[in-house]
Amino acid sequence: MVKTITTLKQKIHHEQIRLIYIQGSGLILGATFCAAMITLFLWSLAPKTGLLWWMAAIALIAVFRLIGVNRYFATSEQRRHDIYWGPMFWFGTLLAGVVWGVWPLMFYDFYSREALLLISTIFAGMVAVSASSGRIYVPSFLSFSVPLVVPLSVQHMLSGSDTLFLTGFLLLIFLVVNASLTIKGNRQYRELISARFENQSLMERLAQEKNTAEQAVIAKNRFMAAASHDLRQPLHAIGMFLETLRCKESDQSKLDIIEDLSSSADALNGLFNSMLDVSKLDAEIIHVNALNIDVSELFDRLYVQHKNLASEQGLELYVEQQECIAFADSILLERVLRNLLSNAIAYTHDGSIKLSCGPYDDDQLRITVIDTGIGIPEQEVENVFSEYHQLNNPERDRNKGLGLGLAIVRRLCDLMELEITMQSQVGVGTRFDLLVPIGDPTRVLTTSVDPLKHAKITSTVMVIDDEESVLSAMQSMLGQWGCNVVLAESARDALRALALDKVQPDIIISDYRLRDNCNGVDAIEAVREALEYEVPGIIVTGDTSPVRLKEVSDSGMQLLPKPVNPDDIRTTLSGLRPSHANFTI
Repeated sequence: MVKTITTLKQKIHHEQIRLIYIQGSGLILGATFCAAMITLFLWSLAPKTGLLWWMAAIALIAVFRLIGVNRYFATSEQRRHDIYWGPMFWFGTLLAGVVWGVWPLMFYDFYSREALLLISTIFAGMVAVSASSGRIYVPSFLSFSVPLVVPLSVQHMLSGSDTLFLTGFLLLIFLVVNASLTIKGNRQYRELISARFENQSLMERLAQEKNTAEQAVIAKNRFMAAASHDLRQPLHAIGMFLETLRCKESDQSKLDIIEDLSSSADALNGLFNSMLDVSKLDAEIIHVNALNIDVSELFDRLYVQHKNLASEQGLELYVEQQECIAFADSILLERVLRNLLSNAIAYTHDGSIKLSCGPYDDDQLRITVIDTGIGIPEQEVENVFSEYHQLNNPERDRNKGLGLGLAIVRRLCDLMELEITMQSQVGVGTRFDLLVPIGDPTRVLTTSVDPLKHAKITSTVMVIDDEESVLSAMQSMLGQWGCNVVLAESARDALRALALDKVQPDIIISDYRLRDNCNGVDAIEAVREALEYEVPGIIVTGDTSPVRLKEVSDSGMQLLPKPVNPDDIRTTLSGLRPSHANFTI
């Protein structure tokens, strides 16, 4: 902010200098013309030699100042911002003012009272003219008017004439009044220039934002055209597998097809999850919870998650285990590193990938991901952090994602206020460096397996959904886990079950979109009101818009995006630990 204000002040100053130089030639020629007229008028009243010297000095200074004005306009725009242009202008006006002010000391005794009064009037007019230009640049007014008026005023007041004394006094008052008006006018002038620059800056920002918005629309349109293929492919494969499954008689063949179905479902889920991550960031519902974490434990999880995928592509995955304690959000940091590793594996055809951590300075650790992949061209370095932007994937290989990985990395790093840098060379590989604050080893939370994660759940779960197939599937799955399941197609059905069947759900799972323009948040709230206690609620939705995600987040209910992984449902049910539920190991 300080830098912006300083820059604006500099721009205003440079504009003032430009405007005063624009008026410079007129002011110089006008003052020289006045000097010539006074010389002619006083030619017969004062020594001619003195007048000629005085006029020659006026002319010489005028030439010097005109040369300065011409040099200013002849130089480049950048050189006009040099610091000496302002002082050079007011130094010229100072010389002119001094020469004009010397005149009363040289010829005062040669003139009649009437001539002195006329000359005083001319000087007052020159002060008024100088004040008009001084509103643009105050030093030009002060450097000319003060040496112009003060010597003549002092001479008048020392002359012994009451008339001339009053004239000299009034000249000083006139100078002070004009100086005050000039300073106030200059302040207003600066405000006008500032407003013009601010408007110009606003228009530039609007144009930039318009261009950014247009580029975002183009990028998203390009993404939708390409992602339409990516999202349909797994669904298409699932349909084929299901048809094949119907025709198979061998149990082993069925198991193989079920495995293929699971892989297609996982691929589809991964694509949707990437889109959901972006929507969550747009909705600003992701919050940073920084803790002291053991980086080696995080690296162990990442290695297990990626070693098979790397091995399948003939790549070596190296992890350097060091005793590093970081202060960061473990979940978000793992998401960043997972994206970087997945991206490295997707774009490395041979060689290796290395994940390491070590001290960077006294306050930070440096986590590094290095691959020997295809590399990124210099002109694409910034583009790869844009959403839906992919390189070297014309065949739309969904194993390479949707082009959201690095965009999510950048935004998560910004959210955690972590610095991330990238170095890449085409055909050699890419290196990402992430700087993370060092944590306190004495405050690391030890991780342990939650026994509730694989617990048998014997709670009563109410499921609200207007799709009969979904209700049937949920009843079957939850029933196998040991749950007592209550089904409802709407909030009205749920309230009817409470009244007639006397059920008391421990947890409610509801689809967001229900019939008759109702939604799951309102349905769960209605059940809570009827029960008179805050039963835990889970919202299942396929709507990934930031507005919708924020609405669910603000309600305090858990959110599960469709398609929902059964493990996520089980983990969420276990994590809620409702007061009425029973868990058995």
